[in-house]
Amino acid sequence: MITEALTKKIVAIRNPQSLAVVAICGAADLGKSFLSKKISNLLKRRNLTTNHLTLDSYLINRATRKEKGLSGYHIEAYKLNDALKDFISLKNGMPIDFAPYDHSEGKTSADSFQMNPSDILILDGLHAMHDSFLPFINLSIFIDTADTDLKNIRTEADLTKRKYSLAYSQSISESEFKLYKSKIEPYKKSADYILRLKDKWNYQLV
Repeated sequence: MITEALTKKIVAIRNPQSLAVVAICGAADLGKSFLSKKISNLLKRRNLTTNHLTLDSYLINRATRKEKGLSGYHIEAYKLNDALKDFISLKNGMPIDFAPYDHSEGKTSADSFQMNPSDILILDGLHAMHDSFLPFINLSIFIDTADTDLKNIRTEADLTKRKYSLAYSQSISESEFKLYKSKIEPYKKSADYILRLKDKWNYQLV
C-alpha cells in the first residue's frame, strides 16, 4: 500500500538524533489529514512517536477572512509567525499548546492540548511546503487529482464540512480553483513524492 511505502521512506530518512519533519501539501479536501493520520498510525506500530501539526489551526477565523477577501489559499490567511514559532519549538524539543480547527464553525477550537516533542513531525496543510518551512523539511509529499475531480470534491466538502450553501459554493468555485492553480500547485515541483487521488481515499504514486 502507498501508506506503508511512504512510512518506510520516512523511517529510512530518520536521524535518531533529531526530529524528522514530513510535509504533506496539496489542494483542499484531498485527504492530507487522512493520510497524515494513516502514516502516524503505521509509525506508531514501529514504536516511533509522531505529532500531526495542521496549518488549518493557524487560519484567521472565517468571518475575518471574508471581510478581508482572503481564501485559505492565500498565505496571508494564516498566522504564519505563530505557526513557524510552534514548528520551531517542536523542532527544538519543546512542547506547544495546540488547538484544532473547526471547519464547520470556521475558527480554531477554544479547547487546546499540550503537544509534546516526538520522533517525527507531520506538517499538513495547503502551504506546508512554504519557503518558511522548507529548510526544515526532510521529506515532502504533494497530493493532487484531476481538475474536474478537484472541483467536485471541493463542492462536496463545502456542503458537508464547511456547511456552505450550494449557491455560495458554486459562486466561489472558479475563483478558488484559480487560486489553487496559482498559489498551491507550484509547490508540486519541489515535492519528493507526488500522489494522485483516484477516488476517496485511493492514491497512486506518480
